[in-house]
Amino acid sequence: MLAIGGWNDSLGSKYARLVLDSQSRRRFVESVISFVEQHGFEGLDLAWEFPVCWQANCDRGNPTEKDGFVALVKELSEAFKAKGLILSAAVSPSKMVIDAGYNVFELSLYFDWMAVMTYDFHGHWDMRTGQVAPLFHNGCDDNIYLNGNFSIHYWLERGIPRNKLVMGMPMYGQTFTLADRNHRSLNDKTVGPGKAGTFTRADGFLAYYEICEKVGNDDWKVVRDEEGVFGSYAYSGNQWISYDDVRTIRRKAQFIKSLQLGGSMIWALDLDDFRGLCGCGKHPLLRTLNQELLGISGQKAKDCT
Repeated sequence: MLAIGGWNDSLGSKYARLVLDSQSRRRFVESVISFVEQHGFEGLDLAWEFPVCWQANCDRGNPTEKDGFVALVKELSEAFKAKGLILSAAVSPSKMVIDAGYNVFELSLYFDWMAVMTYDFHGHWDMRTGQVAPLFHNGCDDNIYLNGNFSIHYWLERGIPRNKLVMGMPMYGQTFTLADRNHRSLNDKTVGPGKAGTFTRADGFLAYYEICEKVGNDDWKVVRDEEGVFGSYAYSGNQWISYDDVRTIRRKAQFIKSLQLGGSMIWALDLDDFRGLCGCGKHPLLRTLNQELLGISGQKAKDCT
C-alpha cells in the first residue's frame, strides 16, 4: 500500500485545494492510479490530518472540505474498484474532528477500511502527565472523550460498519519532564517534553525498544494498570513515560475481537523491539497483536517493561 499525508504533510492548504476543485481531483485520481500500477502497489491509504481541522485545528479549514473529501474518496473508489485496488484511510479519534471533518456514513461506502489513530490522546503539550493511548476513561482525566473506547464507539454510532473499522495502537511512548519529581502520578504537572531517545532523537517521544531498554537497565519505577483502563507508565528522576506494554496490547486486541472490528493497525513497525534486545523476543508488541487477533500459535511474549 502507498500512503500519503501524515501530520507534517498536512500543514497548509494543499489537500483542501485538492478536494474543493473537481479538475484537481480528476488529475489526482489519474496520477495516483498511474503511480500505483507502475510501482506495483495494492492501493492507497489517505492520511490527511484532517479535513476542515488542519493538524487538529478546526479554525484553519473550510467546512466545505467535509463534502469535498467525500467527493475525492468517491471518485477514487470508483476508479480503484475497476482496477481491483484497495482504498483506506487513517482518521482522527477526536470527537471534535469527527464532527467537523467527516461524513462518516458516506465515507464508509467508499473506503475498504478506516483506521482510527487511537493514540496521542495525551502528550507533553498538555503540561501534565497523561497516558498516550488509554483504552477507557479514568477519573484523572477531565475529558471523557480522550480514550479508545469512546472513539471507536463514536465512529460506530456515526454509521461505519464494524468490519470496516480498524483500531490503531502505538509502538512508542509519550514522554514528559516533571515539574516536581516527587509528584509523578497521572495528571501531575510537567514543564515540557521528556528527553530525546538515543535513536529516535525527538523530545517527548521514545520508541518501545528505547523504553524497554531504559526500564530494564536503569533505575525506573514502573506502574502497571492492573484494571486495563489506561496502560502503564514509568518514571525516573524528573522523567516520565506513558506507553502500551505487552499486557495492554493484549487487552486492546481482545477489545477489538469483542466488538468484531475489522482489525488493528500500528504506528509504527520500526518502533517495536524488532531486535529482541529487551528479553521479550523480537517484535513483542506486534507478535502479541498477531497472536490475539489471528490465533497464531507460539510462545506468548512476557512483559519486559
